[in-house]
Amino acid sequence: MPVSPTATFSFPPHITSEYFAKHFYQGQLPETFGIGPIEVAANSLSCSLTVDERHLRPGGIMNGGVSLVLIEFIGSVSSSCLINPDTAKNALGLTVTANHTRTAKPGDRLTASSHAVHIGRSTHIWDVTISNQKDQLVSTGRITMMIVAQ
Repeated sequence: MPVSPTATFSFPPHITSEYFAKHFYQGQLPETFGIGPIEVAANSLSCSLTVDERHLRPGGIMNGGVSLVLIEFIGSVSSSCLINPDTAKNALGLTVTANHTRTAKPGDRLTASSHAVHIGRSTHIWDVTISNQKDQLVSTGRITMMIVAQ
């Protein structure tokens, strides 16, 4: 289970669902992988994915790597939104971990939500929860982001 968020911040006002559609989807992994639009809360981002044939492993259940993709994606985007683009910095995933608590099957709608644990100058740490349409926990994870010059 993720640690309670300890970092206090708010996303800048220009961070909206429309911003993400313009900067993080077209022709990129989220569009190819079927990750739905990002929703913005004051200090959390979430995205969705409906499990389909692209996401399955033998046995007809979702491959655990899908959870890692969601954790990496929403954590990376969360950090990217906090970096002032005028500073020419980039957020890179340093470590990603996941714990799987439930299987997901075709048709399940998953929601991945980021929660900041640490927002520093050179690192950010995000806990991510992935739940299904019944609000049941499917996976939890943590991503450590390194903030570097571009």
